[in-house]
Amino acid sequence: MLFRVLGPVEIDGTDAVSYIRADKPRALLALLLVKANSWVGVGEIVDTVWSGRTPPVSAERNIGTYIWQLRRTLPPLGVDGQRIESRSKAYRIRVEAGELDSDRLQALLAAGGDALWAGDAPTALKHLEAARSLWRGTPYEGLVTDQHQPEVTRLAELHWSVRERLADALIGTARFADAVALCKSLTTEDPLRETNWARLVVAYRDAGRRADALATYQKARAALVGELGTEPGQELRALQQQLLSDVPEEHPKPEPTGPDAYVRTVLEAAGALDGEHAVAAHHWFTTRHVEFTTAVRQLLAEKDVANAWLLTSALHQFVETGGDVPDWAPLVSDVAAAARAGKDWYGELITRNILGSALTRTGRLTAARAEFTAALGIASVHDDRDAEGTVLVNLAMAEASGGARQQAAEYFRRALRLLREGPIAAEARQALAELGEPEDPARATVAS
Repeated sequence: MLFRVLGPVEIDGTDAVSYIRADKPRALLALLLVKANSWVGVGEIVDTVWSGRTPPVSAERNIGTYIWQLRRTLPPLGVDGQRIESRSKAYRIRVEAGELDSDRLQALLAAGGDALWAGDAPTALKHLEAARSLWRGTPYEGLVTDQHQPEVTRLAELHWSVRERLADALIGTARFADAVALCKSLTTEDPLRETNWARLVVAYRDAGRRADALATYQKARAALVGELGTEPGQELRALQQQLLSDVPEEHPKPEPTGPDAYVRTVLEAAGALDGEHAVAAHHWFTTRHVEFTTAVRQLLAEKDVANAWLLTSALHQFVETGGDVPDWAPLVSDVAAAARAGKDWYGELITRNILGSALTRTGRLTAARAEFTAALGIASVHDDRDAEGTVLVNLAMAEASGGARQQAAEYFRRALRLLREGPIAAEARQALAELGEPEDPARATVAS
C-alpha cells in the first residue's frame, strides 16, 4: 500500500484509493504521517486536530476513537498487524520504506538526477515524468499546523527540483516545445528564480529560436533589476554573450567583434542608465547619438532583425531618459515592419510598443493608439501577460496625455490585473492616484 500525502491525504490500497472524509481523523492521520515512525504526544495531536479552536473536555477520549477508526481503515502491517501503535499519552504510525508517495518522489528525483549526470536524458525523462505524476497539490492538504510547515516547504522544494530536472531532460531529448512550456510556467510562478530563466534561454537556443532566447534574457533582466535591483548572474550573462556572438559554446571567442559586439555594448550601456553610473551612461549615449541611426539601418539592410530590435530597445531607454536619436519614430517604424516581415513576434511587439510611446511624445495620439493596439494583439495571441500589462500602461499614459481620463483609468486597471508587483505596477497605481481614480471602482462605490 501507499500513503499519498502530496495533495489530499489518501490511502492507496491494492484495490482502490480511500479518502478519509471526516476532518478530524484525516488531520490526525496527516500528523502521524508527517512524523512517521516517531511517537506523537496526545497534546500535540489535540493542538493539531482542533487547530485554532478550543478542544472539548472529551478531546483525549475522542482521539482514542479516531485511532480506532483509522486502525479499522488501514490494512495490517507485517505479522502482528499493528499499523498504529500506542503507549501512554502517545501514538505512532509505522511506515516502511517506499510506502509514502513523498519517499517515492524523492527516490525518482534522485534516479533522474543520476541519469542526467550520466548523460542519459531518456532514462532521466522516464524517472522525472513519473515523479511529477505523483504531485497532486499542496502536501498534506493544509491539515498540519505551522509547527510542521518545514516538511510541507521541503516537499514543495522537491517538486520544484523535479520540474527543473524534468526541463533539463526535455531539453536533453530535444523535446523543445515541452521544455519551453514547462520553463515558462516555472518563470511565471517565480520570476526571481534565475536558473529557470537560463533553462528557458537554453531551450529556445537549442530549438534554433535565437530571437526568442535573446528576448527571454531581456525579460529575465527586467524582472531581476525591477524586483531586486541586481543584474543577471554569470550563467545568464554568458548565455546572452554566446547568443549575441552566435558562437557555439564549445568554441567561444574571447572578444567578439562586429555588429553583435556593438549591440552588446549598447545594451550594457542602456542597463547603466538607471544605476549609479547613470550620468556617465547618458553622456556616453549623447556623444554617439548620430551613429545609432546608421547602425540600426545597417542591421536592417543586412536583415539582422534580432539585433536591430535589440539595439532599438536599448536606444528607447536612452530616449526615455531625455535623450535624442535622429528620426526616431520613422526609424522604429521601419524596425517594427522588418520584425513583422521576419515573423519575429516578440521583436514586433517590443518595437510597436516603443513606436506608440514615440508617437505619444509628439502628440500623434491616433497613430499611437494604433501601434499600442497592434502590440496588445500580439501579446494576447502569445499569452504574454507581462508584455500586455506594460503596453496597457503606455496606452493609458497616451490617453491621459490627451485628456481621456476615464479611458486612461480603465487601461491602468486592466494593466494591474495582468502585471506582477513591481515598478510598472507601482507606476500604474501612482498614475491612477494622480488621476483621482480608485483601483477598484466597485469597492469605492460601496465605500461611499
